[in-house]
Amino acid sequence: MWHYLLNKKWEADDVWMLIFYVFIASIFVTPLLGVPIGVIAFLILNEDVLDK
Repeated sequence: MWHYLLNKKWEADDVWMLIFYVFIASIFVTPLLGVPIGVIAFLILNEDVLDK
């Protein structure tokens, strides 16, 4: 997962969506858990990593 995130060609929209998912996840759980949950939500909802 980390290699995918590091090698991805990031665009501004991707970064803002990732920040948005982390922010929303941090509202419902502690910020410590909100960051990984937000990243996982970004990968599942925007990158379709489950289809690969």
